[in-house]
Amino acid sequence: MLFQLAGKNIWRNRRRTLLTETSIVFGVLVIIGSGNFINGMQRDWAGFEINANTGAFQIEHHDYQALGKSEPLLVTLENSAKLVESLSRIPGIRSAYGKLNFSGMVSSGHKSTFFDGQAVDVAGQRKTLTRQEDLIISGRPLADAPGGIILGADLADTLDIRIGDPVTIVVRTFYGGLNLTYGTLVGTKNGRHFPSSTYLEMPLSDAQKLLRVNDRVSQIVVGADDFDSISALMQRTAAVLRNDKTGYAIRGYPELIPIYAQAIASFKVISVVVGLVLLLLVGGGIGNVMAMAVMERKREIGTLRALGMEKNHLRRLFLVEGLMIGGIGATVGLLAASALTGLIAAHGGIHLPPAPGTSQSLNIIPRMDLWMSGFGFLMPLLVSVIAAWWPASISANLSPVEALTET
Repeated sequence: MLFQLAGKNIWRNRRRTLLTETSIVFGVLVIIGSGNFINGMQRDWAGFEINANTGAFQIEHHDYQALGKSEPLLVTLENSAKLVESLSRIPGIRSAYGKLNFSGMVSSGHKSTFFDGQAVDVAGQRKTLTRQEDLIISGRPLADAPGGIILGADLADTLDIRIGDPVTIVVRTFYGGLNLTYGTLVGTKNGRHFPSSTYLEMPLSDAQKLLRVNDRVSQIVVGADDFDSISALMQRTAAVLRNDKTGYAIRGYPELIPIYAQAIASFKVISVVVGLVLLLLVGGGIGNVMAMAVMERKREIGTLRALGMEKNHLRRLFLVEGLMIGGIGATVGLLAASALTGLIAAHGGIHLPPAPGTSQSLNIIPRMDLWMSGFGFLMPLLVSVIAAWWPASISANLSPVEALTET
C-alpha cells in the first residue's frame, strides 16, 4: 500500500520527476561507465605489460631484492632448466623462461660506457612475452643464433653505433675475474621497465658462458593462459616450490609494474570524487523535488493526518518516494551503462595512440567493474533517502488544522 501510494505520488508532476530521473541516470552512467573504462584499461594495460615486459609473475632467489643490484650473480637460481621444465607442467602456465641480470662495460671501439645487462632464453622469451617485439624500434629481436645483442636506443646513440656494428663486452665473472666477448648490434629497444641509456640484451647461453655461470638465472619469467587466474596460479606455483629446499620469492605483475598500481589507484580516486560531486548535485535535485511535493500537497497531508495517519507513517511515505526516485534512476543508469559497455566492447573498444617507446596502439575494451557498479548503484539510493529526509520531517510535523486551512 505504501509503495503503491508513493509510486502514484512521484509521477504527479511528470516533467519534474523525469528531469530528476535524467540527472540520476546521467550520474550513474558516468560513475559506472568510467569504472568500466578504467577496469578495461587496467586489464589491457596490464596485458600489454605482462606480454611485453614482465610476464604474469617472476620467480627469484629470496634475497635477490636485497642483493640483486650489488651482487646479482650471488643470488641466482641454480638448475634453471630443470626448474623451468617443472614450472611449464603446472596447469595454467603457458610457458616460462630464465633471464640473467648482470652489468659491465660495452665499447664500440671509439666510445665506451657501463651497461645493465639482461640475458634471455630467446626461444622461451618468444613464447612467454608474445608482445616483446613491440618494444623493438629498429632492427629485429634476438635470434636463436649466438652473437647478437640488443641495446637501449639511448645507449646505441651514446656509443654512436648502428644496426650491424660490432661491440666489445667486458664483465666480471662469477669467480671474480674479467672476461670479454664480441657481439653484433641486431636491434634497439625502448620501454618503461628498463633505462634505455644503459640497457643491453643478449642470448642467455652467451651470457652464461661469458659470466661462467652454468645453468644459473636471476629470475624465471612465467606466462599465464588466463589473466583472471594469475593470482590463483601464483598460489599453486608457490605450493609446488615449497617442496624445494631452495628459498624462492614470487612477485606478481602489480609489484613488477609499480606505476601500473599507482595509476589505477589514482584513476579510481578520480572516479569516486567525480561520482560524489555528481551525486551531491543529484541529491540537491531530489531534495528540491521532495520539498516542492510537500509544499504542493499540504492539504493532502493535512487530510491524511486528520484521518489518523501517524507522523512516522507520513515520514515513511516521503522517504519511500525519495527511495523510489533514486531506485528507478539507479536501475536505468546501471542498465544503460551495461548496454553501453557491451556496445563499445562489441565494436572493438576504444583505440588509443601508441605509448611512448612502443609501436603498437592500445585498444581499450571496457569491462564491467563490480565495485564501481555497486558504488554507482547504491549511492543514488543512499543520497535519495538522505535528500528526502528533511522534506519528510517537514511533512510529518505539519499541523492538520494549519494544512487544511492554508489557502
